[in-house]
Order: sequence, then C-alpha cells, then structure tokens
Amino acid sequence: MKKFTWPKRATGLLGLWLFAGSNLFAMESALIRQASDQQLQSAIAAVQKWVTIPSITDATDSYRADKTRLLEDIAAEARQLGFHARLVADQRVAIIDYDHQDPAIGILLHADVVPVVDESDWEHPPFSGVLTDGAIWGRGASDDKGPIAATLYALAAIKQLNVELAGGVRVIVGTSEENMVWDDFVEVARLGLAPEKGWTADATFPVVHAEKSFINAVVSFNGNAPESGARLSHWQGGLAPNAIPSQAQVLVNRAQELVDAWSGEYNEKYPEVNFSTRPVHGLTRVSAMGKAGHGSRPESGVNAITHLARMLDQGARGSAAADSFADGSAAGRTLQFLSRIIGGSTDGSSLGIDRRHPVMGSTTVNVGQVISDELGVHSYLNIRGPQGLAANRIEAALVQAVAPLNGKVEMVAAMDPLWVEPDDPFVTELVSAYRRWQNDQRPPVAIGGTTYAKAFPGYVAFGMGFPDQRVPVHAPNERLPVEALRKGMAIYVDAILSTVGIRQQGN
Repeated sequence: MKKFTWPKRATGLLGLWLFAGSNLFAMESALIRQASDQQLQSAIAAVQKWVTIPSITDATDSYRADKTRLLEDIAAEARQLGFHARLVADQRVAIIDYDHQDPAIGILLHADVVPVVDESDWEHPPFSGVLTDGAIWGRGASDDKGPIAATLYALAAIKQLNVELAGGVRVIVGTSEENMVWDDFVEVARLGLAPEKGWTADATFPVVHAEKSFINAVVSFNGNAPESGARLSHWQGGLAPNAIPSQAQVLVNRAQELVDAWSGEYNEKYPEVNFSTRPVHGLTRVSAMGKAGHGSRPESGVNAITHLARMLDQGARGSAAADSFADGSAAGRTLQFLSRIIGGSTDGSSLGIDRRHPVMGSTTVNVGQVISDELGVHSYLNIRGPQGLAANRIEAALVQAVAPLNGKVEMVAAMDPLWVEPDDPFVTELVSAYRRWQNDQRPPVAIGGTTYAKAFPGYVAFGMGFPDQRVPVHAPNERLPVEALRKGMAIYVDAILSTVGIRQQGN
C-alpha cells in the first residue's frame, strides 16, 4: 500500500483519529485550518458561480435545465479537484467519490432552491452571488450551495494534508429536495448508491438528531364559480408549500370601496398584513402582502393567503349579505376552508392534530400556495408533527376536515418523524468534531424542518448553520457569511477524518 507522508511535526494527528476521544492539539488544528483556508477562495468562487444558476424547484419541479446545468458544473468542479463524478437518475443526481474505495460515509446535499417571490425585497439581486459585507448573497448561498462548496473543498483540504483515508467518502447531490418529491433519491436507493451512514450538510450544528414528520398535501375544490351572484375567482398566492407566502390575491365582485372598508376593519386587529385593491373589468382585485419565511416556522412570518381569506370572509359575514361568499363554488369553498377550517391556527389545533413533544416541539401547519386553474382551486399545505403524529394520522384529519365541503386531499409527500438517539456513537463523534472548532456545548437538537437525512436510514443533519451567524433561508436576503464557510470547511475536514479514520502505515 502506498505510504502517506505527513509533516514530521504533525504525526500526533494520526493518533487523534485512530483513538476515539483524543483532543485536537493546537499544532494539529493549525494544520487543518491551514489546509482548509488555502481552499477558501476557491470555495467562495464556487458558491458565487453556483448562485448565479437559478436552479429553482417549485410545486411542479420546473427549471429542469438549470438544475441539470448546475449538477454538471458541480461535477466538473469535483473532477478538477481530483474526485470521481458522474450524474445518475436521469441527470437529477450527482455522485462524487473521493477515491476508489468503498464509501464509509455519505454526505447528502441539494442543489435546488426555492423560488424568489419579489426581487425588490432583496438588498442585492437574488441570483447575483455578490460578495459584500463579509457574505455571499443570493438564493441558495446558505441552502444549500454553500454547504456543497464547503464539503467539496473540505475533501480537497484532506487531499492537501496528504493522508490516506481508511475508507471512501461519497457526496450525493440531489435536485428535488425543496418540494419533497424525492424521486431522485428513490433512484439512488434503488441503485444501491447510498452508504450505510452519513449526514446531510443542510441544517444546523451541532447535530440534528430529530426531525418532525413532513406532509405536503394539496386540498382541491373542483368546479367553476356560478355565473351570477356574489363570488370569488382567480385565487393565486405563494410559491412553495414549505415557504410562508408573502403575497396573495383574488377577484371579488364587490365594490372596491366596500372591500377597502372591510380591510380597514381587519387591520385594526391585524396590522401586520397589508391589503390593496384595484378595479378589474367590473370586479375588484384584492391583494394581501405579508411576510415570507420558512414553512417549518409558520408563526415567524405573516401568511398572506390565510389573512386574505379571513379578511374577506369576516367582511362578507359582517355585511348585510352575510355568507355571500359561501356560494358552493370552488373559490367560495376554498375561502371557507382557508378562513374557517385553517383560520389563524398554525399549530394544527383547528384540524385536531395539535401535539407537543418535549424535544421536538409542536405541530406546525403552513398554507404555502393557492392556485386556480381550469379544474378548480388548489391549496398547498405543509404540515409537520413531532413523535406520535404519523403521516397517516395527518392525512386522515385533512380528509375529515374537507369532507363537508366536498374537498379532495392529495398527499404529495409524506414522511414520518426522524429520530436518532442523541447519544448514538456516530452522533457523538460529529458533536465532538464540531466542538473542537466552536465553543458551543449545546447537545444535539431537534428541528421542525425536513432534510435529506430522512432519505436513508443511518443519516443525520450536520450543519452548516451556526448559532452566532443566523441568516435567512427561504426568504429575501439569503446569504452565506464567509466566516461560516471558513469554519464549516474546517469542521467537515475534522468530521470526515474522525468518522472515516486514517490508514496506519503498513496496513
């Protein structure tokens, strides 16, 4: 076997990963820091370049060409670094191997991003990749293109350290994470390409050992609106089920002045949402403007869709023509569902699925999109629940709730909760690697978000979010601090060496 060459002063580093529980000495950590820092500028350039490719995944998984183009660029970058790269699953997944050894661990990432609602909300264009104020700005910089670069260039740093890993490392980059239609990773599983354990670099440090169940469901009300009488039409709002919608609109056949009066009354209680109206061919277009955010934390934003429905419903029911929008049309039944069944609840209580777990927290319900088409009106929901709330229980609750309105429920994605014991040896190794670089003694955490860790057994989420460098994702002004990229690379070098190990000379 080929003998590796270490700088003489660094021989103690070999023992670090051969014997569990050893601590990094200053000299050894300096070597890792030096190797990863030498890759930093290349990693920054890669993130900037990849952010300019709008690899968007929406509810229909569009922009296929952009996502494939990005995967091809990532694979080319990997080959330039000396790794083996190929595209599989109809060019929807990149498989990158560190060397020819059987992979001991897998690292899962996603190259797709959520859509941009309004570019005017951004300080810098969302697909510019501009480097300013100590950060790389743009959609996907943190979620998940920065972690892709951190992972590849952490492996490049390991090559630079001139050590021989005891096993292989496989990086798997998918392109349909954001809408939870994971056909890409279903194919990876069918091909047997996923190692038995590993992590996804798509959440927060120290380690995410638990994730809530995940449901993407479409509630549809079919049928056209009546030709006469009070009605609504052309519901539209939001861009992704797992993002809080910042805008929504609908047409109503009520006078603009009347709707303005309704919205004024509503704003007395809910000033956080803004409404505007304008006449359109004898009708009134009503728009709501809220605040975007991540669907796993629906209470953190302002849902324009549900506020719009509640405002119109409350206004109409309080007028002389009470219940005038409850006309049996698809648009009218959608309003009843959004206003009276979902309402202002984000904890599942209105559906009877509110649960609380001491570690995983409470149920969350987010209405992320509403779309009108020739068949009717479709509301896209993202629901997450803790241990004890399985996906089939959530589906049953939705079906029961919409049955009186003759609504239909389609389960687009359904995943039960993820739970790995926080004292699992693999989890403990990752936590130790993180703590050697960050003064943070928090234990492994649970999140409401869902990551690719649910795709395969034996995986957890590991970074790249830092508690002292929080940035918005799925929202305007997403960015990746350069210091977060720098620290993340060093942590991943440490974690790979710790979990894979280094071959001893002569073995």
